[in-house]
Amino acid sequence: MTSTLRAIPIYTCALALATTLSCTNTKPVASVANPSKSATQKASFQGGLTIALSDLNATNTRLPVEPPPYDGSISREEYANFAWRQFIYLNSPAVAIGVEPQGTTTVVRGVADDNKFGGRNFVTSGDPDFFKKGVDPKYNPNNGNPLGYNQLTWETFAHRSELFPANAPPQGSLGLRNPDYYFSNVTVPAAMARFNNLDENSQIDQNQIFFPKNGKTPSANPYDDYMVLFEAKVNSAEYSYINSLLGTAYNTKPLPQSIEFPPSETTSGESMEVKAAWREMSDSLIKSGRYHTAEAMYYTSDGHGGVTPQVKTFGLVGLHILRKTKNYPTFIYTTFEHVDNLQYNGSGEPSGLYTITTYNTMDYTPSDAPTTAIVNNGSGTLHSFELPRSGMVIDSNGYNIIPGTFDLPTNYAGPIPVSPSPAVTDAVTKVNNHVLSVMNGSSLFDGSVWKYYRLAGIQVQPTNEDSSVNNKPDPQTEDFFLANNIIESTLPGIQLFKGGVSDPNTRGALINQLINERTNHYNIQQVRGLPPSTNQVVMGGCMGCHGNAQYSLGKDGKAQATGPTIFNFLTKPETLTGQGFVADVRPKNSSEVKARTRAYMK
Repeated sequence: MTSTLRAIPIYTCALALATTLSCTNTKPVASVANPSKSATQKASFQGGLTIALSDLNATNTRLPVEPPPYDGSISREEYANFAWRQFIYLNSPAVAIGVEPQGTTTVVRGVADDNKFGGRNFVTSGDPDFFKKGVDPKYNPNNGNPLGYNQLTWETFAHRSELFPANAPPQGSLGLRNPDYYFSNVTVPAAMARFNNLDENSQIDQNQIFFPKNGKTPSANPYDDYMVLFEAKVNSAEYSYINSLLGTAYNTKPLPQSIEFPPSETTSGESMEVKAAWREMSDSLIKSGRYHTAEAMYYTSDGHGGVTPQVKTFGLVGLHILRKTKNYPTFIYTTFEHVDNLQYNGSGEPSGLYTITTYNTMDYTPSDAPTTAIVNNGSGTLHSFELPRSGMVIDSNGYNIIPGTFDLPTNYAGPIPVSPSPAVTDAVTKVNNHVLSVMNGSSLFDGSVWKYYRLAGIQVQPTNEDSSVNNKPDPQTEDFFLANNIIESTLPGIQLFKGGVSDPNTRGALINQLINERTNHYNIQQVRGLPPSTNQVVMGGCMGCHGNAQYSLGKDGKAQATGPTIFNFLTKPETLTGQGFVADVRPKNSSEVKARTRAYMK
């Protein structure tokens, strides 16, 4: 790769991309590299075709066209192939624009390289040193810009603090915008900015998650272990929509009565969101070549009540992809996880991954709510899984507490080992095995990090849970309890989630209490484009969780959880009026953990 020679033509194209998107067609284009299809695969759904090497090695990667409307005729394998095609596209390199001064974007944000300049693709980004080679002068004289030019397409999406900057006006178009971050508790210096900004230290405020540093046992102080940190991003369509609502300043007009991200009756394009999980890495793990790694920002306490940005290398361990399309107005949810999350380097030895909960008491409402989850994994038989019982988060109530003495923050509980999700379907496993076999069968993927990531599942249509293990499984309930083992790790608050929850210190829950609302808590309602039969259901998994994030204003001017649904935890009156987000501190010990407003579940 020689960015010096490529700088002028790529930059010229980049300017056009940022304004008219004329150099690269970023509209979804169906792959036709593998024309063969089984009898069950429809010609109208090219994205559902079986993944071939030509798909993995395509030099003009495109986002796959959305599936046809749900009618039960598309197989679960086809949806899983579609999920993999999204992963291939989003993890392909973003268009580079060559040598740029420090603090200036080095890529066209949110636009995948289409092979017009350099032939970079999904194979290229699988290099364990992909990010490093984009910043190391040994490979490219990049004028000392720490952003480099090797970025995954999704990594260049707008961070949530760019979507809603605190104490700063809304910014302009995303394409060539420099990464800059304004939080309510810290502003990031331009010289420190990276595209990956790990400003969340918990799984939607319900727990924190760690890999032990020594063996499989948590350290006495969990914050001495390797912590998992998170970030949320949105694509240019969603970013532009919010900019169109806000204009050039906050508080210049009344809050919108309702919000619907594109596509909608009045807006085009497709909204996409990404939630990424990154783990702190040892030198040996970085050198293992099994992880996509990148320099990322995170935050520590300065010891005087302030927050200090930091930068170091992290490894990607989980990736949620949310995509709203015309045919699927409740978003399509796909999620990928690293194969080593629950074992060490493929050896089968447990990694010791564990969580500590941000509450020490869990209750159901009503008190006689069912404490089982009925899982349809596509095997033809329904399976029942017992959930923890109401009361304290202790062994006798169904929590597998790791024995020992640990320094936990006040009102926290655990540590609890993470178990694999019981809801991974046979169809997903089949497609994962096929994609891995294609990679293993080609020298192109020798040493590729992408061999160590797998699809956890895909949700496309809202429904209710199966009512009894004695019934015939409803095909629509496969992936009902979709969860990622590194992003949704605790039972029953997230991993086998349905309905709603009251997080600690919200909606009547005590400061140390989580309340599950699994019965008659309709989280899909008033979604335009859905048939009535699916427009008032108690959905589970990722879609059900996001279904709690509806936005509209009641007569009191406050947001309320009734449609039209947008399935977005980012948009609420606070962010729409410039209050922005708080950058979470990566604690060093329990005394640095401070109570904060639960900002997610409604």
